[in-house]
Amino acid sequence: MGISIPQISMQNLFIGRAFDVMTLTTAVNNVPYTPQFLGSLGDDLFLSEGVRTTDIAIQETNGNLEVIKTSERGAPAEQSTNPKRNLRKASTVRIAKQAHVNADEVQNALGDAALTGTPQLQTLEALINERAEGAFGLRAQVELTHEYHRLGGIKGVVLDKDGAELYDWYNFFGISPLADHTTNFGALTTDGGTFEQECMQLVREMTTELEGLPIVSMQPVVLCGDNYYDRVYTNKEVKAARKNRDAGRGGDVFEKSKAFSSFSFGGITFANYRGTKDGKVGIGKDEGRMFPLGVKGLFQMLFGPPDLLGMANFKGLPIYMYMPPEEQTIRRATVEAQSDPLTLCVRPRALRRLKHEATPADPE
Repeated sequence: MGISIPQISMQNLFIGRAFDVMTLTTAVNNVPYTPQFLGSLGDDLFLSEGVRTTDIAIQETNGNLEVIKTSERGAPAEQSTNPKRNLRKASTVRIAKQAHVNADEVQNALGDAALTGTPQLQTLEALINERAEGAFGLRAQVELTHEYHRLGGIKGVVLDKDGAELYDWYNFFGISPLADHTTNFGALTTDGGTFEQECMQLVREMTTELEGLPIVSMQPVVLCGDNYYDRVYTNKEVKAARKNRDAGRGGDVFEKSKAFSSFSFGGITFANYRGTKDGKVGIGKDEGRMFPLGVKGLFQMLFGPPDLLGMANFKGLPIYMYMPPEEQTIRRATVEAQSDPLTLCVRPRALRRLKHEATPADPE
């Protein structure tokens, strides 16, 4: 006796609570975040918040603290000048991508379901979830894009996939970036203290540019490309400091691999950033990107509402997942992910690009 598989229309299979916008969106935002360095720092780096509009008003207040000149008792008091306020507008950008489940995949899944007794709808839902939340699914791709935008945020310029500028916060605020800082690691000596002095000066200049923001919990961080990290970690000053630290402990030869790790020197945490294999999401091999961690409000990632009916003026979520009705056909089901972020840095002059002089290798 053969097994009879009931005929179910594609339209009925993919219309229902299991596949509606809110169900898919809730599920995808509840899945644990894929480990990524900047994203894993959470609100200590990027304050993440939903907003109800696609346009964001950014108010800039320019003022200075001044010493007040003394005056005679009873004389008119010195008059203060109100700080200038500028209101600028920035807009969220749209990230959207679709994935598909073809009829043949659904047919095979339904056949397996009938043989094993698995509910058909649950099997179909699993196929959609794989496209949405699998290792190479839509959620993972959107989160990688968020990390790409965060990397732009700590550089002050957020780029699109094709290299076009989405946000240049230097131009937006009408300022220029601080000059790149170059270190000749090959000229450093064991007891010279030159690199430590450079680190202290870099921290001073960063702190100066953060005027008006809370810096009690600030920690200077440099995300390093591979070559720059190796120069920092193996230069003579840092090696001498490590030797003093490890005196009596047998050194750190047998400790865990130093690749993609971090250490502190001169009041700065240097971290070897692991980007994508193709290098498209990462830090340039011969540079470091310095930024302040733990300064609330310095970096913000704001999420606007999607361009979906029924979602207008709702506070945005990091990711929306849905199945557009107009994209569902008798041969293919389509699931789409969308995110509408604005990646903001309100003090871009606190950011710095660090480089090393091009030398074959540092002397021993």
